[in-house]
Amino acid sequence: MSVQNKTKKILVVDDSEMVRNFHSYIIKMFGYQVETAENGAVALEKLLGEEYQLIVTDINMPIMDGYEMIKNMHDQRIAIPIIIISTEDEHKPGEDIYLVKPTNPEKLVSTIKMLL
Repeated sequence: MSVQNKTKKILVVDDSEMVRNFHSYIIKMFGYQVETAENGAVALEKLLGEEYQLIVTDINMPIMDGYEMIKNMHDQRIAIPIIIISTEDEHKPGEDIYLVKPTNPEKLVSTIKMLL
């Protein structure tokens, strides 16, 4: 665990509480600060109020899905790295990183380290 990681805050966005907790646990094990949101609308509110260094998000969520959240982020000029983790194996142009569920914990952590 790096002391430097403790200053980096990551937002985990997924409508499944189990997935949010799983991803949060993995990320916290490596010393990062983690906050969660259950959909894109809640995530966007958090992004407008706080500073995050990275987002880990699902795509298929109620209220506001991941694609709409990303579009809103771009409209608000919120430019931070995004890791999309979804059951859909469909990478779209403009996405930073796309991982398919279930996510390999080592792959998730190595991807975070690469982006930060």
